[in-house]
Amino acid sequence: MSKKKRKDTEVTSTESDSDQSAVKEAHVETEQPADEVSEDTGEATETEPQEEPCEEDRLKARVEELEDKLLRLAAEFDNYKKRMARQYDDIIRTANDRILIELLDVMDNFERALQHDNENSNFESFRKGTELIFDQMTALLNKHDVRPIEALGKPFDPNLHEALMPVESEEYPEGTVAVEMSKGYMQGGRVLRHSKVGVSRGKTDGKKQQKQE
Repeated sequence: MSKKKRKDTEVTSTESDSDQSAVKEAHVETEQPADEVSEDTGEATETEPQEEPCEEDRLKARVEELEDKLLRLAAEFDNYKKRMARQYDDIIRTANDRILIELLDVMDNFERALQHDNENSNFESFRKGTELIFDQMTALLNKHDVRPIEALGKPFDPNLHEALMPVESEEYPEGTVAVEMSKGYMQGGRVLRHSKVGVSRGKTDGKKQQKQE
């Protein structure tokens, strides 16, 4: 074999060896990511999945949630009742203040009438002044829907009248109000004060009265 041919063979073998080494390196590089992927997947498989809560745990959590809501609602309702009670007291106090201020005007007129009586001994003028004050007071009561209860001569009604004593009467039949000792008043359909009355026992039997004597 000639020297030229031998050199060509050596070059060819050298090129083939270099090609094989390049192929091996490329194979190693392509396999490396696969190893990494396998390592990553191995780590992923090592982490255990979280267990879902059982039915008992879910029920306990739901009960705790409902108990918390119930406590909150109870506290809010208690605060609401206290707030409404304060508002009701304020309304009553304001209404009473208005009535008391109007009553003060009546008191002023009483005071003027008394001063007028000291200056002038005319009874008739004093009576007229008193009547004017009475009319003013009646108008004030009517303004607030306060009206007297008609009792005298009416059948006794425990819802309207308070019987203090029985009364023998020739004028009024038995069970009828014969005497009105204290006038009662109503506001709308509500009794403010019951009438204090004496209830008739009917006509007196003269014969029975003589026997008792």
